Amino acid sequence: MNNTQQQFKHNLEQIFDFSLNFNQLKDIQRLFHEIKIRDQITEQQIISKLTVDQIIQNSNGRNKFVNIKRHLIDLRFPLSSKNQAIDPGQIFLAELKPSLTHIHPQSANFIPELIYIEEKAKNSYLSQRFTEKFPDTQVIIINNCLEYVKNNQFDLKDLKKPIVFIVQENWDFIKPCPCTKNHIGCNYWIFNLGFGCPYDCSYCFLQQYTNFPGIVLPANLDDFFQKFDAFYQKINQPIRIGTGEFCDSLALDYITGYAEKLIEFFRDKPVYFELKTKSNNISNILKLKASKNIIISWSLNPQSIVKAEELLTANLEQRLDAALAVQEKGFSLGFHFDPVIYSENWQELYQQVIDLLYKRLKPPFSWISIGTLRGTRKLKNAAELRFPESNIFYGELFLGPDKKLRYPKFLRKQIYHKMQEMIRKYDPKTPVYLCMEDADCWQTISNDLQSSKAVEKYLIADK
Repeated sequence: MNNTQQQFKHNLEQIFDFSLNFNQLKDIQRLFHEIKIRDQITEQQIISKLTVDQIIQNSNGRNKFVNIKRHLIDLRFPLSSKNQAIDPGQIFLAELKPSLTHIHPQSANFIPELIYIEEKAKNSYLSQRFTEKFPDTQVIIINNCLEYVKNNQFDLKDLKKPIVFIVQENWDFIKPCPCTKNHIGCNYWIFNLGFGCPYDCSYCFLQQYTNFPGIVLPANLDDFFQKFDAFYQKINQPIRIGTGEFCDSLALDYITGYAEKLIEFFRDKPVYFELKTKSNNISNILKLKASKNIIISWSLNPQSIVKAEELLTANLEQRLDAALAVQEKGFSLGFHFDPVIYSENWQELYQQVIDLLYKRLKPPFSWISIGTLRGTRKLKNAAELRFPESNIFYGELFLGPDKKLRYPKFLRKQIYHKMQEMIRKYDPKTPVYLCMEDADCWQTISNDLQSSKAVEKYLIADK
């Protein structure tokens, strides 16, 4: 126990005349911390709220701890405490740890510090592009990327080091988009073109992978295309497929040149291919002939959230400017409100985004997805260490049946209902779907979309 904990423990025990064991102290200190950060109030202000609670004052022994914790939970989850009984087992209270420092990339102009190239990829077009663009960056030839990482220790603080691994991918070419068990998916497929991102979003699930730094980029696109052709011969039906699940599709396109190769390959194929981004790197796309089955999509959030939580990304206006240029070129558009982040004025903030979207761009779009903030316990721990100034994971998040931290269902339903209402005011035709939600939440937007097959059919119909 450090001096801060000891002093905190001493103060509480003196004020409330009871003793705290280690686990009780951990829970109480964690609740104090999250309330302080989220509500911007002091420890003493929280204590003042507790001291006027007659149930606390009239209790003794362990009951005093139970009642203090109960009151703190009500303060920590004010909206939920008014709407439902809170199950303490659904509250994640991790031990507090000191935050990391100097771990965020400082410039949106990505310059690799090191370039590792697998032996099999050293003569590839991608290796040539990187070495020509960054002649002063050290290049190290390695036998195997995974073997290298296994033999070299990396830490969470290394996550965003500007390191590039150019690899010969052998396995994960195409995979189904992971969807939570007992939730309705959309049968989306991932063209697995890379892992890692030069941007730094506070909610990014890639922060869970603390053993792998930098960005992994496959050089053997021809192998990907061959695998896709063999894969499609087996399924032989329209599908939605895209990059952007484990990387940003366009963030480094000015270096990789992936977009041109992908668009030319998928052009006019009986699939809907999506490039998903938070960038405005569209120069390569604008050089190409458009095809309606190619969807360029943007993740959208209010500018205040972009600025605070989506570091180094293009701002909201830049994303919409890029979308307009792409639409005018003749490409299809998609948009993703994922994650929607709750705050007291969330509705006003997202209404402004939707107003701006439909003021600038012409519907219908290929699709719009909506999903609320969610993540594993490990993600919250990582985000807290890397983004101590952020309070989004101190919102009303509870452990759900899938063991992910989510807003309570009553709140998610309100958000989905309102978001769809905002969109439908302008746009009756664009398919709107939910990301990683159960059948109950799906009923908020439609009674007909109660299976993955139904959602898939809805999203690709009439295109």
